[in-house]
Amino acid sequence: MEGIYSFLAFYERKTAEVYEKIRPSIKNGTARLLISILAIDSRKHSEVFRHLSGGEVPKTAPEADLGPVAAEAVRILDEAESLIGKKAPLEILEGLVKYEKLMNEEYLVEIYAKALDLKQKNGTIKKVLNSIAEDENRHRDFLEQAISLEKGEAGS
Repeated sequence: MEGIYSFLAFYERKTAEVYEKIRPSIKNGTARLLISILAIDSRKHSEVFRHLSGGEVPKTAPEADLGPVAAEAVRILDEAESLIGKKAPLEILEGLVKYEKLMNEEYLVEIYAKALDLKQKNGTIKKVLNSIAEDENRHRDFLEQAISLEKGEAGS
């Protein structure tokens, strides 16, 4: 499980970095605030997973057998990062909605189940993982709201 936590620590930190890189190009102030919250939460998650892994956040992406959902999420995040400054921020943010959805599925289905199998008697770990899963669901909502605000859509 420590390998999975190390993998997640790395990718949560990378997620924060992607949001921090794209934030200055967002024109709408409220949308920028939402992107800031996503970055803060992702850094928080990275620190939680670093602690659970028992080590430091890796400098490079660690190997972990998390299945096709995680692999697709990583591909989307890598692509988003490579497009910053080359494509419109809205286009990148729209791709990140799918990333957040996949990460939420991964937390709820794969990682959460594996963690509970290993830490079944630890109610604190269960609460922490539940909180992160709830954050990931909220992240998608915040990202969709930021996109609507940036597009100038009414009622956002």
